[in-house]
Amino acid sequence: MSGSRRSPPTTARSIRPTTRTYILAFHRDPSQTQASRRSTPPSNPPKPGTSSTSRTPRVTTTTPRPTKSSAASSSSTASSRSAGRLLLLGGEPGGEPAVSLYKAGFAAAGIEASCEVRTVAATELADAIARIRADRSVLGAAVTMPHTVAASRLLDGLGPEAQVIKAVNTISHRAGALIGWNTDRPAFSLALEDAGFQAKGRSVLVLGAGGAARASVDALRETAPRIWVSSRDLDEARAVCRDLEVSSGGPAPLGSLALLVRKAELIVNATPVGSDGQSVLFPIDWITPGHFIFDLIYQPPVTPLVRGARERGARAINGLTMLLFQGLAAFEIWTGQAPPEAAMRAALERAVVERLKP
Repeated sequence: MSGSRRSPPTTARSIRPTTRTYILAFHRDPSQTQASRRSTPPSNPPKPGTSSTSRTPRVTTTTPRPTKSSAASSSSTASSRSAGRLLLLGGEPGGEPAVSLYKAGFAAAGIEASCEVRTVAATELADAIARIRADRSVLGAAVTMPHTVAASRLLDGLGPEAQVIKAVNTISHRAGALIGWNTDRPAFSLALEDAGFQAKGRSVLVLGAGGAARASVDALRETAPRIWVSSRDLDEARAVCRDLEVSSGGPAPLGSLALLVRKAELIVNATPVGSDGQSVLFPIDWITPGHFIFDLIYQPPVTPLVRGARERGARAINGLTMLLFQGLAAFEIWTGQAPPEAAMRAALERAVVERLKP
C-alpha cells in the first residue's frame, strides 16, 4: 500500500464538496444556493474501553475524528498491509453505491484495500463483530440498518457523538480494538445545507426510530423547535426522544400521521419503507408544496415518497448526498488521510447513473 499522508487532516465537519452534487438522482434545484458552512475544531477520539452509555453534554457539532497521532498509527498500520479489507455490514443484500464510493477513495489515495459486503442477521452480529476484532487485515467496517444501534453495544469504545446518539455507522480497527463513530449525524446536516434547506425554526417529523433516525434527531434538536418521532414501535420512539432529550414534539404513533404531516415542514423518512420502489408510510396527497421531504433511502434513488412529493410541488431529496458526506468522513477515520472527494463523488454518481439505466 502506498499513498502520501496530508497534514493536518481535515475534520469531519470540514469535509464538503468543492462542486455541486447535482445529477438527476440527487435532483438539486439549480436555483438553490450553497448554504454558508463553518468548520469546527475536532475533538479527541476515545481510548479503547472508554465507551459510555450515559448522556454526555454536547460540546461540539462534529463527528470526532482520530487525533494526528492515532490517525498516523491507523494509516501506518493500513500501509503495512499488502491487502486490507473494509467490510459493509447490513441486514439485507445491497450496498453497491457505497462499495463504489469506498473503492474509488482507496484507489485514488493509493491504498490497496478491498470492500466486501456482508449480509448479517441480527443473531449473527455479535459473532461478526468478534471476527472483525480478531482479524488485523480488516481496516474497519461500515454499518447499515438495522444494525447501527445494536453494533454500538458491542464495541471497545465510542466517539463522543456515537455515545450520545447510541448508534454507529462507522467502525475503525486499531490495534485489535474496535471504535465506533457516527458520521451520519454531520452528513445529515450537510445534506440539508447542500439542498439549501435551513432547519432552524422548522417543525420536523422523523419517521423511524433506528440509528438513522437517532442521527437525524440529534442533528436537528438544537435548531428545530418541535420534533415528532413516529415509529411502528412506539417504545423505540420514546427511547429516541428520551435519549436525545427532545423537549417539544416527542414520540407519536403512526396513527397520528395525518395530523403530524400537516404540522411538519420537514419530513424525514429514516425507515426502509420505499426501498422496494412501491411502499409509502402515508398517502402522498397529504404532501403540500410547503413541505421539504428528506428520504434517507438511496436505493432506489427516486422512491415513491420522493417522486410523489416532487409531483405535488414539494422539494424532496434522497439519501445519496448524505451517503457521500458520511463516506468522506468515514474514509478519514479509517485511513488517517483526507478523502479524495472528487474521485469518490464521481464514482458515486457513476454508480447511481448505472442503476438508473433500464
